[in-house]
Amino acid sequence: MVTDPPSAETIKYASNAFLATKISFVNAVAAVCEAVGADVNDVVLGMGYDRRIGQEFLRPGPGFGGSCFPKDTSALIKIAEDAGYDFRLLKGVVEVNHEQFERVVRKAANALGGEVAGKRIAAWGVTFKARTDDTRMSPAIEVIHRLQDLGAVVTAYDPAIKAEIEGIPVAEDPVKAAEGAELLLVLT
Repeated sequence: MVTDPPSAETIKYASNAFLATKISFVNAVAAVCEAVGADVNDVVLGMGYDRRIGQEFLRPGPGFGGSCFPKDTSALIKIAEDAGYDFRLLKGVVEVNHEQFERVVRKAANALGGEVAGKRIAAWGVTFKARTDDTRMSPAIEVIHRLQDLGAVVTAYDPAIKAEIEGIPVAEDPVKAAEGAELLLVLT
């Protein structure tokens, strides 16, 4: 495809913003499923059979992060604002993503009887995406830091990370990370 620079830039931003939207949407659907007793796995499987939607980026998780989605959603919001358009939809996607971090922390606290202070938690996954060593704006790190701020003792494991990162101890294998843990979170 050959196009002009503003269109090329907008294609990149819009593509990543759309993928971020799918992630926030499926996390919001997961919250609704929990509230109404629906099986989120069945719901996303059924959604994914619709070829207009597809299977990709329909897995609930700790939220989106990384080097592109946060930056590109913010950029597209700013570009829209500068052009006089209030991109409320995309602002909502970002807001849902930030809420997801806290939702994961609340779920961890609920699994531990309502309190995480002093509890030992294992976290599998530190990078923002499996099969990469990239931790930029990792939702896993955000969730772990929030748990640590509440007094939890968190040990992580990620096959791509070999040493402590951002104040998070990293075990050499997944079993060691989980030894003595009262809860295991899978965050990638």
